[in-house]
Amino acid sequence: MPKKRLFSFVIWALIILLFWWAWRDISFPELGKALGRFTPFSLGILFLANAAILLLFGSRWWLIVRALGYKVSYFSLAKYRLASFGVSYFTPGPQFGGEPLQVYFLHKYHHISVESGLASVSLDKLLEMLANFTFLTLGIALILWQGLFFENNAGILVFFSAGIVILLLSYLLVLLMGKTPLSWIFNRLPLNGQKMRPLTEIRQTLLDAESQIGKFSREEPRTIIFSTFLSTVIWLVLFGEYALALRFLGLETSLINILAIIIFARLAFLTPLPGGLGALEAGQVFAMQSLGFDPILGVSMSLFIRVRDSFFALLGLWIGGIKKK
Repeated sequence: MPKKRLFSFVIWALIILLFWWAWRDISFPELGKALGRFTPFSLGILFLANAAILLLFGSRWWLIVRALGYKVSYFSLAKYRLASFGVSYFTPGPQFGGEPLQVYFLHKYHHISVESGLASVSLDKLLEMLANFTFLTLGIALILWQGLFFENNAGILVFFSAGIVILLLSYLLVLLMGKTPLSWIFNRLPLNGQKMRPLTEIRQTLLDAESQIGKFSREEPRTIIFSTFLSTVIWLVLFGEYALALRFLGLETSLINILAIIIFARLAFLTPLPGGLGALEAGQVFAMQSLGFDPILGVSMSLFIRVRDSFFALLGLWIGGIKKK
């Protein structure tokens, strides 16, 4: 069996296994009752909240693009980011894949150079990842302190998440020093003569983008600080939206329990599964059961997240398809 086909087989077998585990003890009539707690009014509130969150997601990128000297409307960047989310959501892996589309839109519709577009998208993604892994590190540490989960794997999880934070911070620090580590590594890839020309072009683009990020970080420290603040606001809003959804399902619990449930949702999207398929469902059920709640709440929350994210991802693909015509 070819390696690619074997990999696909393993991935889908894992997805099926995770879905089976999550749904194995679920009563469909009881699930229907649980989902029935979502009234049209509550779903409307959650829809508006998520629309606001999606608009807020573009704030950091908009701030960076403006600081680079380009005037692009906030709404346009929000649409491009939603299109990027649509591609990333259905791409296997931890929510990557749509970033080139953002660069493409900036270049085609706003005549921003590929290097500057890549620099803005990369810096936005770097700050986003820093915020995400910092949140995960602090969240896991707090959960461990409360003794809720991860007792046997505490060191590995904290080391992994904190290691990613340190790696990202180190990369940003190296860029601040005027170095371009990724282009340096890229230039040392062993390729034959026929591939040298495109390699040189890619390396030069990467070199220019990394140089711009380093220069931007040195000259615009206030923008970096304010972008970090926006990342914190985004996480607080996400936390509030998740707590609201749980409350509409009839679960009013402590903030630490809500944090634990969110941590499992975020970890699911770090798996090499498209949209965390299967991992999200199993993680939510495991979290609910471990906290002493009905596993139906876990399935209900995973269904809500799945429908919500799929809707906005498909909307993003639709927007991206229109823009590319």
